[in-house]
Amino acid sequence: MSDQSPDLVSPEAPAAPADAASRDASALVMRARAAADLDDSGLLAAADREHLEREIAAIERASAALRRAEPGLESWIDAPSARQPKPRPVWLLIGALWLSTALVTIGAVFAISVLVG
Repeated sequence: MSDQSPDLVSPEAPAAPADAASRDASALVMRARAAADLDDSGLLAAADREHLEREIAAIERASAALRRAEPGLESWIDAPSARQPKPRPVWLLIGALWLSTALVTIGAVFAISVLVG
């Protein structure tokens, strides 16, 4: 085998038959490993899908059992009509705002008149 790595050999240099055979063998080994990894990932994905399907089925069974045992927990089925209290008239809030503004203004005028004296 050559002391140089295959990357350092110029493309014009003739490759020895042993080097070419070893590169072909290593390429085959790498392809076989990649194929084995793909097969393993496919098996893992299938196992994960089966596990997910089993878990979803278990959740659906538990949900059905809970619906049968406690039908009152489904609050969206028969929502009670909530009576909202009558809103306060807007004019009452506006009046309170004007009154508080007037009181603050009167207080400020009184404070200024006491300080100026």
